[in-house]
Amino acid sequence: MNFLPTNFRRPPRATPIKLEVIDDDEDRSEAAPEDDHPLHPKVESISLSDIIEKKPSIFILILIPLIAVYMNLNHINTYLTSLSWETYFYGVFFLRYSRLVLNLVGTYLYEHVPVPQNPRWDSGDVTVVVPTIDPGNAKFTECLQSILENRPRGIRIVTVGDPLLVQCERVAARLRNHYPWSYIHVSSRDHPSKREQVAEAVRHVATELTVLADDHVFWPSRRFLASAIAPFESDRVGVVAPFKRVRRSTPAGEWSVASVLNLVGCCYLQRHNWELRASNALDGGVFVVSGRTAVYRTRFLRSGGLMDRYTRETFFLGMLGGRCLLPDDDNFLTRAAYRLGWDVRWQETDDAAVETTLGDEGVDKFRGQLIRWARTTFRSNPCNLWGGGGLAWQTATRMPFSYVGVYFAALCNFAVLWDAAIVVTFCRSGLYNGVFGGAIWKLLGWIVFSKTVKIWPHFKRYPQDLPLIVFQILFGYVHSFIKFWALITFWDCTWLGRNLEAVDAMANAGH
Repeated sequence: MNFLPTNFRRPPRATPIKLEVIDDDEDRSEAAPEDDHPLHPKVESISLSDIIEKKPSIFILILIPLIAVYMNLNHINTYLTSLSWETYFYGVFFLRYSRLVLNLVGTYLYEHVPVPQNPRWDSGDVTVVVPTIDPGNAKFTECLQSILENRPRGIRIVTVGDPLLVQCERVAARLRNHYPWSYIHVSSRDHPSKREQVAEAVRHVATELTVLADDHVFWPSRRFLASAIAPFESDRVGVVAPFKRVRRSTPAGEWSVASVLNLVGCCYLQRHNWELRASNALDGGVFVVSGRTAVYRTRFLRSGGLMDRYTRETFFLGMLGGRCLLPDDDNFLTRAAYRLGWDVRWQETDDAAVETTLGDEGVDKFRGQLIRWARTTFRSNPCNLWGGGGLAWQTATRMPFSYVGVYFAALCNFAVLWDAAIVVTFCRSGLYNGVFGGAIWKLLGWIVFSKTVKIWPHFKRYPQDLPLIVFQILFGYVHSFIKFWALITFWDCTWLGRNLEAVDAMANAGH
């Protein structure tokens, strides 16, 4: 059976790739000495006194507004006590839900980019980069198969250490026999670092477009690439974020811990999809182009010094992150695209859907992932709001809604606090007419609507899950405590959800 589109030009079959471990530091004049090379990022401990000693200006900037507030507490208290509870309620209600209304407008206005009849680019212009530290997982093989069904020019797999390199080569050898139209290259680094693995592959990509994909994502449609690269018809587009959804790996509607976790995972990504669609339609902004699968112009990834900065990123004015921050890699590339003036497009079509797994490997891993992602918010969003290099100014002027309604709002979006403030101010105001008066139930109905409107597409797809919606609502409040923990531990850049130390030990066991 031929799955090729009629206008597809078949890339030449690649010559067989020999098993190799690439270590070309000696051939690159810009390479750091081996002892200093950030292949194995180290998280260095730092005390509060060290930060004060090295960067006293930070604390001066923080103390000035705090002192100003303290000196004017009486004036502030007088003003606040003069306001009525109705004023408090309307103020909190506006701050809480004005963004929701604008998101509804953006969702309605969004239009995807259709696949042109005679596209400039096709799947033969795409190289897919897949970093992995778990090639023995069945998801890895399925991931590669779904990618190869789309017939890219090739796949570059980058793993860690000789044992995993051998495993990857075995998988690649089997796939080369079944998918001869795409070359499959396998290489490795010495230590686990997704950034170093990606940078290793990117320097060898020769196609116009590069897809960075995780090792546990699946492309259900054989037309995925055709749809995902359609926005690149515009020369201004540098990055495309495809639509993503979580596989319902447990029976829909099942009352079990595994089913509820999987449901929460499905709704978690669906909420992201809804917000990405809205913000991108309103002003072209996105809070992040997820690293699960993202399409880039190769010349953006290869632009001067980008990969070097990518593999040496730190945070908090360079004081935290060790030699290189391990997570937040997709946030770095998203910020870099905006800083360099590229447009970022959200592409939501049936063909451009990416499937992944989430919440199907137990409570501990899911909790670790949620904490890691929440910490990313508190590390990355301040860069968009106040970062140097012109990024903050570009964000504020080019994407005003995203500046306030995405990056700033995410820093203070604690549902348990907002909803408590809304209910308390309402009940203390003259608007409240008792438990059986009706007004409070209208307010609670609105709150439930606001929490579920973003995830309606999931329940349209799986109506059996509707009785479980209460768990999703409760999760929103639980997530507030997860976010608070992430806020007070934002400096912890451990890659929760994966045991990188064990991978590193296995990869270097014979060294």
